[in-house]
Amino acid sequence: MSVAKRVYILLIGIVAFVDSVWGAKPLSPNDDLRLWYDEAATIWEEYLPLGNGRMGMMMSGDIATDHIILNEGTMWAGGVQHTDNSEASQWLPKIREALLRGDNRAAEIMMYRYFTCSGGGSASPEYGSYSMFADLHIDHIDAERLSIEDYRRELSLSEGVARTSYLGDGRRYEREYFCSMADGIAVIRLIAECPTDYRLRLSRPKDANVEVKDGEIAIRGMLPSGSEREGVVFYGRLHVVGDGAVEENGNSLIIKGATDATILIAAATNYADAEYTKSVDRALSNRRGYDHLRRRHIAAHRELFDRVTIDLGEQPTDITTDERLARYAAGGEDAPLAALYAQYGRYLLIASAYDAVLPPNLQGIWANGTWCPWNGDMHLNINQQMNHWPLETGNLAELIDPLTRYAEQLSISGKHTARHFYDGEGWCAHILANAWGFTAPSEDPSWGATNTCGAWLSLHLWEHYLYTLDKSYLARVYPTMRGAAEFLCSILVEHPATGYLVTAPTTSPENGFYLDEEDAEHGIVTHVCLGSTMDNQIARELFNAVVAAADILDYDDSFVERLKVTSQRLAPTRIASDGRIMEWMEEYIEAEPKHRHVSHLFGLYPASQITRNTPELMEAARRTLDVRGDGGTGWSRAWKICFWARLGDGDRAHKLLGALLEPAISDGRHHGGTYPNLFCSHPPFQIDGNFGGAAGIMEMLVQSHDGTVTLLPALPSAWSSGAFCGLRARGDLEVSCRWSNGQILEAWVKSGRTQTITVRTADGRERSVECRRNRRTRISM
Repeated sequence: MSVAKRVYILLIGIVAFVDSVWGAKPLSPNDDLRLWYDEAATIWEEYLPLGNGRMGMMMSGDIATDHIILNEGTMWAGGVQHTDNSEASQWLPKIREALLRGDNRAAEIMMYRYFTCSGGGSASPEYGSYSMFADLHIDHIDAERLSIEDYRRELSLSEGVARTSYLGDGRRYEREYFCSMADGIAVIRLIAECPTDYRLRLSRPKDANVEVKDGEIAIRGMLPSGSEREGVVFYGRLHVVGDGAVEENGNSLIIKGATDATILIAAATNYADAEYTKSVDRALSNRRGYDHLRRRHIAAHRELFDRVTIDLGEQPTDITTDERLARYAAGGEDAPLAALYAQYGRYLLIASAYDAVLPPNLQGIWANGTWCPWNGDMHLNINQQMNHWPLETGNLAELIDPLTRYAEQLSISGKHTARHFYDGEGWCAHILANAWGFTAPSEDPSWGATNTCGAWLSLHLWEHYLYTLDKSYLARVYPTMRGAAEFLCSILVEHPATGYLVTAPTTSPENGFYLDEEDAEHGIVTHVCLGSTMDNQIARELFNAVVAAADILDYDDSFVERLKVTSQRLAPTRIASDGRIMEWMEEYIEAEPKHRHVSHLFGLYPASQITRNTPELMEAARRTLDVRGDGGTGWSRAWKICFWARLGDGDRAHKLLGALLEPAISDGRHHGGTYPNLFCSHPPFQIDGNFGGAAGIMEMLVQSHDGTVTLLPALPSAWSSGAFCGLRARGDLEVSCRWSNGQILEAWVKSGRTQTITVRTADGRERSVECRRNRRTRISM
């Protein structure tokens, strides 16, 4: 590295942490954050994702035929299901009686027979699935005759723009792609140093009609509803502007002799827009020039993305992203890869949640077919929640809006579910949720009986308040939180052996146990139980949150008094005879000791019930994780990063990050880890692991769950020097820090209000800091 470049980088670091009285933004190292490759994508997990919250694109960058998969966030097959089971509430007392006398097996048999939803649940076409919008193929006509050199395909995280470039017979060809956050359309620019011909083909495997007319391509269709009702209707238009002639050729457009052509695409559905066709037409009516569209998009994207910088060293520019993954897996050092991955998580959250109608699903907004794995739905026993873990610390607070609306929507259908299945108060949701308000126990009690998922979702609304201290938001979501707490209160029963109040019936998400050695010998797994540890922890967290919210809002709510009394009777988190956290109320024989879910550590993360103030539980959590192991699905590895960060073990968290970043494809087989485009592999692709991994990295840098702001609480030895700027902490705080050789050099905090806070370091030093409203305050440690 040249001396001049070293000086420049040093100046960036200095400017980034100087408290400017003019409030000038620091120079950003984010410009170096990019994924890049020297070959076109050959499988979907190599395509590069773009999005503006409503529209998404995945581009292959192939020279001869660039395949671009278009998505629209409300492309949902299916519809509202009739899930009522007339026998459920009648059999609930018998199910509880069996559990109370210790006959879990009998309870589970009754659950299978009488306590599932009608209509087939997620296996029914009526449940539906998230679905792709369309395929766009851009054929570079006669490309096969060219001698290709200098190929490059990249995604700039700081701009939200992807590019493909190459030399063909010594002439430069470039393509640029983005989903405009300012204008709501997908944009693709084709540039060539000589007049070039292209063919554009827009299609969909099923349920669509394509029309080429007036120099445009239009696509219309209706998704299957799974019933006699009409399904979601969709519409899109593709328009071309540029210096080439546009000709119609069957179901395609030919661009002839172009050196600069821009493709504009708008798409919408009638899911939440009765005037969806007008919305598409309106989006394409303002045909601004490409440079204007690009500037507006990048400005809107950077306003969110550039709030945070994470510097763990200079990003290498001479190694492709897939090669970086391979070298890292082989033991090579690459601390900046963690910064890239964390920022990629923030990028994906912006691209999938900005101005969105629905929150990101299991696929984010990127579907690779007409029916997604696991329906591309909103699993609520960790996945949807994990999708939002980096939101607050990552300084993207306003992206909570789609989740807030979604929770409010579920609370309506969930009220019916609570009453019909449990004869309960308030509202509830189980593991499965979709675009149609599905909240029922689904078709299989072994994983579908967990009924605290709505409560967990409600806690995200509370977390948003803790970070922002926005009372108007808290007043809005209080009924949703309260309703979830009402439900839990109404289904609690007294445990016969302990006297504690526990949920019944329930499960520990997707995990099972053997009731005795005989069951273990014959492989008879049971799932249904009284009061799983996670249920107890969620109930405690939510009850305390509702009590605190009522106090903050000065609400005179008699239900709060009931919560105060009830919360004192909830079962505590208990330690088993082997020193681990108990997953159930009994020390059952584990059917899968290495199970991907670690639900009984909910109290460690994302909740705050296992902290440095509960050292016995902290040690038990360590033992639990040691036995559970470091393997598992991609999202499971991401969760374990967060666990070890909360335990203050940076090197173990870093080891789990390495496991998460393992290349997910080897010998033609897919396994947990990371795909070449940095998508997380379950397998297959699930976006939750990307978000969980990003949250874990940020949790290693700053924590605020225990009433203090802790700087570098889990710094691994591999990150001996670095800096971050703009991460958020609870209490309406923005934090920045720079360190070298593991020691903090300087730190700053900016508070949205005048207050006194406590700042802590990993070695236990604490400082009381007086903060002035909207002013940066230097922290002297």
